[in-house]
Amino acid sequence: MNKGRHIRMESLLIVRFVLPLFIILTLSLIVGFLIYQQTSSVLEDEVKASNRLLLEQGMNVLDKRWEDIDTQIRRITNDLKVTRLQQIDDPFGVNLYRTIEARGRLLEYYISNELIMNYFIVFKNNQLVLNNDYTSRLDDFSSVLQYPNQSENFLQSLVETYHNRDVIPAGNVSLQGTQYELLTYLRSFGFSNYSNGIIIMLIKNNEITKLFKRFDTDGSWVYIADEKGEIITSVEGPNAKLPQERLVLPYSSGVMSSSIDGDDMMVTYVTSAYNGWTYVAAQPSKVVLKKITYIKNTTITIFLLFLFSGSLIGIYMTYRNSMPIRKIIHTLANYRITPDDPKSGAFGMISQSISMLMTSNQELQSKMERQLPFLRAAFFERVLRGQFQSEADMEAVRTHVRVDWMGKAYLVAILTFPDRATTAVNADEIEYLNQKKLIASEILIEMIPDVILHDVDVDKIALIMQFTEDEPASIYGKAAGYLESVQFQIQQQCGIASIISIGNYYPQRMDITRSFFEAQQALIRSKDNRIIWFKEILPNPSSYYYPENMETRLINLVRTGNEETLTKLLSELHWHNFVDRNLPVLVLKVFLFDFAASVYKTSGEIGEVTGVETAVAVASILDKVESIEAHYIQLKNKLEEMSRSVRHKQNDRQQQWFQDVIAFVDNQYSDLQMSLAMLAERFNVTETYLSRLFKEKTGINFFDYLESLRIEQSKQLLITTGLTVGEIALRVGYSSSNTFGRAFKRTVGISALVFRNGNSGEMQE
Repeated sequence: MNKGRHIRMESLLIVRFVLPLFIILTLSLIVGFLIYQQTSSVLEDEVKASNRLLLEQGMNVLDKRWEDIDTQIRRITNDLKVTRLQQIDDPFGVNLYRTIEARGRLLEYYISNELIMNYFIVFKNNQLVLNNDYTSRLDDFSSVLQYPNQSENFLQSLVETYHNRDVIPAGNVSLQGTQYELLTYLRSFGFSNYSNGIIIMLIKNNEITKLFKRFDTDGSWVYIADEKGEIITSVEGPNAKLPQERLVLPYSSGVMSSSIDGDDMMVTYVTSAYNGWTYVAAQPSKVVLKKITYIKNTTITIFLLFLFSGSLIGIYMTYRNSMPIRKIIHTLANYRITPDDPKSGAFGMISQSISMLMTSNQELQSKMERQLPFLRAAFFERVLRGQFQSEADMEAVRTHVRVDWMGKAYLVAILTFPDRATTAVNADEIEYLNQKKLIASEILIEMIPDVILHDVDVDKIALIMQFTEDEPASIYGKAAGYLESVQFQIQQQCGIASIISIGNYYPQRMDITRSFFEAQQALIRSKDNRIIWFKEILPNPSSYYYPENMETRLINLVRTGNEETLTKLLSELHWHNFVDRNLPVLVLKVFLFDFAASVYKTSGEIGEVTGVETAVAVASILDKVESIEAHYIQLKNKLEEMSRSVRHKQNDRQQQWFQDVIAFVDNQYSDLQMSLAMLAERFNVTETYLSRLFKEKTGINFFDYLESLRIEQSKQLLITTGLTVGEIALRVGYSSSNTFGRAFKRTVGISALVFRNGNSGEMQE
């Protein structure tokens, strides 16, 4: 690709990045204008909802308090000791004790309500006035409670008239010579056409009005009207004036705009469901719109500032964010990759390259998928034969072949068709047997959850059964149920008999091979058309215990330095041959020679010369020492010693290998491609293993180690050279000065320039 075309492609790339940004910003302006148009109505609705909520909150508080007052009045009027005073003519004569008794009863009805200033009960028949701390006649009471704007007989007229939750609007009331702003709440007792007395409740007006102080603003007012429409109290803000006529409200509650005395007002109103009172609040529209206008202007200003700053940042970020793509274009140009269509530009080149990469990857994946069944078969063969050296090796291969272990315990069974196998001498018989095995496999997969099948011979299938529980009784019970059902179905569908032998269960996957060996041993002792368990077979007193895969397992355990598992296995051999079975001396000698041969072979596998010497020494000792068990223990100790030696050598080799890794990183830290992935590929290990080893050996992860190394080198360059920060960043392995700057400040705590200025004296020296 020529240079001119390369520059033109990068320029078009930047334009393609910038153009969508400007389209988005233009659309944002249009949307912002539409939002501006809608802001007024939205904010107005918010103000209406807020005012209505405040009004309803005040109404609910008052309703609760009025309900408390009515409850107390009912209790008083239902008290016989109080109400029977209306039948007494002279409450201060012979019936004085009843008056005192009633007054005492009123002490029990003490009303704790912030609205109430005081209350009095006035009886019509005997002109008695009393409460819990006051008693007099009505004539004397007129000097205690006075209504300046009412006639002298006002109190008497209240007693004469029947009142049911009537309210005298708020006004000046004189109580014991002191003026208060009070409402008077009246409740008669008796009948609707005849009053026997009245309860006068004096209500503090200021306790009501303070609930609506939120509306005490310029030109605003609030009033409360009873069910008859009479205003009983109000709150007026500065320069506010209540309407001369009661407002006509279309609904029981709502918000409306109205012209009141020439002023445009926003009116909010609600009606109490308890007493039918109407609460009305009005605010000048210009006051509400003033707040809305301020919010709108502030929003538009912020939006324009954001738009301007966003444009500048967007242009800068476009140039910066296109840099990786421009680098990709540059890399592809170096490999002489050109798009099929010259008009497709940079993205066409990248798309074509990705398409080629995906095609290659799909081909590779397809090849791997075709090989996967063979890889899995090989994996299970190694598992059953005990050919894995450690659990970690098994896990590494398992992940590669995508096999999932589902259980906490594992058990191996072998299913075979003995009658057909003995006659399978030609191709037709073998094909027939393969068909039956295929049907049996389908039955096994269908009837046994999470079972893994593996062909171990022409007539044998190994079943690796997985169990989520770890109780032996439950595991063996489930296995028996599954296998009995399977055997019955095979007999029904295939018409041939089968034998199933079963090993013991084990919680470790490395012990699957043991269960397989036990199943093989059980199969040797099996009978036609039955299930046989290894755990039910009595040991053969004439044969020693030394499974065919035991030698392989011993070699693998010594080779990997797994002394703990090795000791466990050797102890198992000792128990089976010297404790559990009473074997003849000759049989024990044969066992010991087999075991010594394994020790000899193991020493050769790991290159231990002393192992050969020990094996020879054992052969000479057999004629001198009578205790074969002692000879076995000597060989056992030798194997454990070899395992320890291997582990120490492995640790030494690992340490030396890791030193080589560290040396490579120390020498190549400035390489821009330096990463954990590159290092793992270079030393032929996995990233997970290398990351864990770095943390184990150095105490920090690989990234922190590399960053610390680069920053230390950059500090030396900042002090001893005059290179720019950008040049130093490239020298120590950073692709940009910004990335280097963030890393330097994160590690050192100050910027690179501040560090250089602070150490300028050292550079001059």
